[in-house]
Amino acid sequence: MAAIAPISVLDGKATPASHVFNPVRVDPATYRNNSDIGVPALAQESLVLSLSDATASSDGVQRAKVSLAIPVLEVPNGGTGLGYVAPPKVAFILRYNGEYILPNRATGAQKKDLRVLAMNTGANAQVVAMIELGEKPY
Repeated sequence: MAAIAPISVLDGKATPASHVFNPVRVDPATYRNNSDIGVPALAQESLVLSLSDATASSDGVQRAKVSLAIPVLEVPNGGTGLGYVAPPKVAFILRYNGEYILPNRATGAQKKDLRVLAMNTGANAQVVAMIELGEKPY
């Protein structure tokens, strides 16, 4: 079992920035990108990793889930003439929820193939166009 530790992930910008997710809970493993002190708690990016054990009732299948949430704050349009500034508010949240279904009979190499194929699928031009431009493959 891997020890819980911060997870660093590069973003997709022209000059990639590292997003550091620090552990805040163990079960499920929950991480927050709380390294930017200028971002309020409600706007911190979060990452949740969970693994369900294979049981007889689950037909001997483990489920590994990865959830990523990126909140985006409303842009304040100024305060009142009395100096009041409204507290930050989340406008929307971008989310990714992925689930790996791992039968007990699968080998480590087969599980690695699934992980790498899933990761590389996200870099495919058709998938990128669908996600970033809203274009359906045809």
